Amino acid sequence: MTTWHLFATRSTPRKVEDMPIEVDEAQRLDEIAAATIEVARERGVRAVTIRAVAQRLGGSTAMVTNYVPSRSALMANALRRAEKEWGREEEAALEGVEGADRLPALVRWMCTTTSDDEVMRRLLFEIISEGATAGEEVEQVRDATARAHRDALGAVVAEAGIPAPALAADVLHLLL
Repeated sequence: MTTWHLFATRSTPRKVEDMPIEVDEAQRLDEIAAATIEVARERGVRAVTIRAVAQRLGGSTAMVTNYVPSRSALMANALRRAEKEWGREEEAALEGVEGADRLPALVRWMCTTTSDDEVMRRLLFEIISEGATAGEEVEQVRDATARAHRDALGAVVAEAGIPAPALAADVLHLLL
């Protein structure tokens, strides 16, 4: 049995099967991020384009541009996904570690490369190299990433009782 709906702007009914598919935006952004990382891993960062990611997803470029408007935003979306994963990894690395021992544990984790970390670093450098021309959203992601990194270091440095914790956190932020 076919269900019909009338729209206020239409004089003719449309069948329900003709209606657009509802998509979970967060899930789609995660799928786009995963495809972006796969393209970068397999073909290099320069190969990351909206078209390449759409092909990887098996859809049209509109499938991607409905969620991310530019190549820079595409890479920033992948970085946001990586940040979530890094947050979980950081929590796991620091779980059960207390006091001054947290700083070396955090530094060890930050210097460890796992899964797609190298790909994500290359994507991050690509985003950084685009500078202000990348757009406001990308600038916000880039700034938030740097701020979160520096804040995480600052908290652990202060907990370790290191003199001048703000300066020490700044230096570690630059090094790591």
